[in-house]
Amino acid sequence: RNVVAEEADDPFGDDDAGVGAARLDILRRLHLRDCDVFDKYLRRWIDLYFEFVAAQVRKNSEELQALARAPEMAFDPLLWGMAALRPLPRAHIPVTGGAFIGVDIAMWDGHELIAIVFAGGEKARRAQDLAGRARLVVVDPPLDHGGETAGANRIVEQLGDTVTGFWRGLAVPPDPFGPAPFRFGQGTAPSF
Repeated sequence: RNVVAEEADDPFGDDDAGVGAARLDILRRLHLRDCDVFDKYLRRWIDLYFEFVAAQVRKNSEELQALARAPEMAFDPLLWGMAALRPLPRAHIPVTGGAFIGVDIAMWDGHELIAIVFAGGEKARRAQDLAGRARLVVVDPPLDHGGETAGANRIVEQLGDTVTGFWRGLAVPPDPFGPAPFRFGQGTAPSF
C-alpha cells in the first residue's frame, strides 16, 4: 500500500504546526489504519502513545536542541519523535507448531519483543502462553477520561523506561519518510 502518499494528500490540519508535529500525526494516522474501526481501546491507546511521544520530546526539548552539532542543524524537536518505538497493532506472534497468538500491540526495542494486551478477555488469557518468547505487558484498557497527562503517565508505568529517552545514541532524528541510507549509500543526506 502506498499509505504514506495517501496520508500526504490529506494534510495535517493545523497551519501553524511544524514539520515534526505533522510527521508524528501522519504516523499516528497510519497506525490507526491498522486498528479495527470498532476497537476503541486499541485506537485510544495508539492516540495516547503518540501524545506520550510528543510530551517526551517537549519535556526534554533543551536536551534535544543541545544535540544539534551546528546552528543550521537545529531541527524541529518533534522530529526526534520519529526515534520512538513503533507500535504494531493487532500483531500475531509465532509459537510452536506454526500457530500464532494474537496480541493487541507488539513492539521491538532492539533486544526483546514486547507484547501488550488489554486486561480481561480471551486475548489476555491466551497471551500467557508467550512466556519466554516475549515480555508480556497486560494493561488496563485506556479510558477517555483522565486527560493526556494521565494517559501518558500510564504508558510509562506500564512499559517502563523502554519508551523514554528514545533519542539517546542518535546523531540526527531518523526519517521514515526519506530515502533509506543503506539502500542508496551512507552518504545520502536526510531529507528533512
